[in-house]
Amino acid sequence: MLTVSKLVKSFAVPGGRNTVIDHIDFEVREGECYALLGPSGCGKTTTLRCVAGLERADSGVITIGGEVVSDPARDIHVPVHQRPIGMVFQSYAIWPHLDVYENVAYPLRVQRPRLPKAEIDERVMSVLKLVGMDSLARREATRLSGGQQQRVALARAVVRNPALLLLDEPLSNLDARLRDTMRKELGDLIARIGITAMFVTHDQAEAFSLAHRIAVMNRGLIIQEGTPRQIYMRPSSPFVAFFMGSANVITGRADGGTGQIRLEGSTHRITVNTTFEPDETLSIVLRPEQLKVTRDQRTAASNVLSGKVDRLTFQGGHIECDVRLGDGLTLRVPIPAGLELEKDMPVWVEIESLDSSIFRNDENPINKERS
Repeated sequence: MLTVSKLVKSFAVPGGRNTVIDHIDFEVREGECYALLGPSGCGKTTTLRCVAGLERADSGVITIGGEVVSDPARDIHVPVHQRPIGMVFQSYAIWPHLDVYENVAYPLRVQRPRLPKAEIDERVMSVLKLVGMDSLARREATRLSGGQQQRVALARAVVRNPALLLLDEPLSNLDARLRDTMRKELGDLIARIGITAMFVTHDQAEAFSLAHRIAVMNRGLIIQEGTPRQIYMRPSSPFVAFFMGSANVITGRADGGTGQIRLEGSTHRITVNTTFEPDETLSIVLRPEQLKVTRDQRTAASNVLSGKVDRLTFQGGHIECDVRLGDGLTLRVPIPAGLELEKDMPVWVEIESLDSSIFRNDENPINKERS
C-alpha cells in the first residue's frame, strides 16, 4: 500500500543544511498497522509529513496504492488533498466552532465533485456509529473529552474512505489512565475499519500494542525493522534494546577463551556461552524479567551478583529496586511490592536466564539467532 524508497529530507540551518531523513526505505503492506518509533528529533514525524505531502522531500520516491505521489527527480509532488490518505494530527485539530457532525462532514463538503446531501449524511453517521459517537453527533466540539475528540478526529480521517490512515502521536495528549484505555480502543477501531495505517510514536507500549511491524528510527535512519516480538527479543544494537522497554545496558571486558565477562564498575563476572578475544569490550543487555533480587545468598547458583539496595521507587503493583553492585555499576530490577527491603540492605541479584543480547563495539548482536 505504501512504498518509501531512498527518502531524504533536510532543512536549512545557519551554515548549511541539517539532514533529518537520510535515505530510508520501508514498505507498509495492505491491511497492516505500521509504526515509526523513536526519540524526539529522530525524523519519524518528518517522514510521516513527507508521506502526507505536508513536507516536500529532497529526493526519493513515495508510492501510495501504486501511484507515485512524490518524486523530486521527476518533479512529482501530489498535493495533500489529492493523496488517498486520512490523517489524525497530534492535537486532533477539532474545529471548536463546529459540532461533532460538521467536523466529520467537512472533508466531504469541500471535496469535488460535490456529493449529494443524503450521501454525506449517510457516510458521516456511518463512521460516527463505527467510532461510537453517533449519539453525540450534534454535541459542541468544546464539550468533548480527550478520548471523544480522538474518536471524532479518527472518524473525520476515514470518512472519505482513504487508502492509507496516518496518525501522528495519536495518544500523546491523553492522561496516563485514558491512554491505556484508548490504546486498546484505537487498535480495535483500526481493525474494524480494516484500513492500512501508519503512525509515529515515542511510546514503546503504544507501538507494541498497535503495530504489526515497527521501524525503530534514530538520527534520520531506520536502524531496525520487525515485529514487536522480534525487535524486543532480538535488538540489533544497545540503543534498540534500551529503547524497546526497560533494560539494563552494562559494559564488560572478556576474559579470552573462558566465556567470562568482567563487569566494568564492579568486581563481578558473569558467564556466557560464547567466547571472545581477550579484553574485548562488550555491551550486555539484561531485561528486568531476567533478573531476580533475593535477600538470601545463593552461593551454589551461577551468575549471582552481590550488592546493596541503592534506591526503592514504589510503582503500585511493584517496586523498582536499584541495586548498587560497585562504585560505577547499578542494576534496576522490579521486585514484588510485598518484598520488604531498605536502603543499603545487602541483596543478591540472580540472572535467571542468559538469553540477553551481547554486543561488540560495532554494535552487532553476537547471539542474534537465539529464539
